[in-house]
Amino acid sequence: MKILKMKNVKRVFLFVAIITATIFSYMPKALTADYLGELCWSLHSEGSTNEARLMRVGMTHMGDSGFTLQGVIDDPNIDPAIDPAIMNGAAVIVGNEVFFTMNISQDLAPYPWRDTGNGQLRLNLPTLNGTFWVNYLEFDVEFSEFWESHESGTVTFTNCP
Repeated sequence: MKILKMKNVKRVFLFVAIITATIFSYMPKALTADYLGELCWSLHSEGSTNEARLMRVGMTHMGDSGFTLQGVIDDPNIDPAIDPAIMNGAAVIVGNEVFFTMNISQDLAPYPWRDTGNGQLRLNLPTLNGTFWVNYLEFDVEFSEFWESHESGTVTFTNCP
C-alpha cells in the first residue's frame, strides 16, 4: 500500500512540475524588469538665480515604452541638514519625447515644514533635455497651515557625480 502511495506522490509531483513549466513558458517577457542604472539631470527654475538642483534617478525598464523611477533631488541652496527630496514615478516614451510623471516628498526638519509635490518632465528623446513643472502642497507643522506653490523650468541631462 505504501508503494502505491509513493507512486501517486511522484505522479502528482511530476504533473505539477509539468503544468508549472508550461505556465512559465507562456508568460510574456514584459513581466521581467531591467534596472538601467542611475541617471542625472540638473533642474533650473525659471526666474531663479540659485544654483541648479541635481535630480538622481534610478530607472527600471518595465517593458515596451514604460519605466519606473525612484530617486532624490539634491538642492545645494538649502541647509544640508535637511532631508533630500525623495521622488518616485513613471516614465513613458511617446514618439520622440519622454514624459516623466513624479511624486515628491520632503521633510524639512529641523524647520517645521513638510512638502509634497506632483510634477512632470517633458524630454526630447535624442538629447534627454527638456522642461519641467511641479505643483507643491506645503505644510507648516508649527502653525498647522497649508500653502500651495508652483515651479517650472528647464532640465538638462548630465553626468552623475
